Amino acid sequence: MQVDICPLEPALLEDYLRFFDDVAFADHKEWAWCYCTFYHLGKEDEERLEAEFAGNWTRDALRGIAVGLIQKRALNGYLAYENGQVVGWCNAADKKNYKKLCENRSIWDDGEDLPVKAVTCFIIAPGMRRRGVAAALLERAAIDAAAEGYAYLEAYPASGELDCYKHYHGHPAMYEKCGFTPHKKLDGYSVYRKRL
Repeated sequence: MQVDICPLEPALLEDYLRFFDDVAFADHKEWAWCYCTFYHLGKEDEERLEAEFAGNWTRDALRGIAVGLIQKRALNGYLAYENGQVVGWCNAADKKNYKKLCENRSIWDDGEDLPVKAVTCFIIAPGMRRRGVAAALLERAAIDAAAEGYAYLEAYPASGELDCYKHYHGHPAMYEKCGFTPHKKLDGYSVYRKRL
């Protein structure tokens, strides 16, 4: 299977939105509101949204946040295309750019200040799962991270055998096959790293 991998940029905003609006969660509607913004929102952002929407966040609110982040080049990652249509997404950026990761001190090593690129999420179109799309996205993220001068590419797969939705961080076996090794085991998930 041949897929084309493109880094997300503002010019691809409509492709990103079309994928999240209509494809990404076509078989899992309860997650359709996310637009892959979760790791970009910190505690203060969530409190502001709770107050603004009276605890009833809407899909449109997070869609709007995603649009703003993409236009500012603050939401980064890769889109996978097959025959001109987006079939997959990987959220990947400097670890320090994710507010949610910055607030989770258990994933940071004391005293460590190495440049780390983080992979937080994969979303693959229902008909394209288990066909190597996520691995192709991960491989591109690793190639680019090395070229950008990062010491490690890091990921946070959930522990155990779960359904594809709960493995949105990617399956541990995929990371191991791509040269990652467990770095730290935490409650319900592990930190995996690949030295670049």
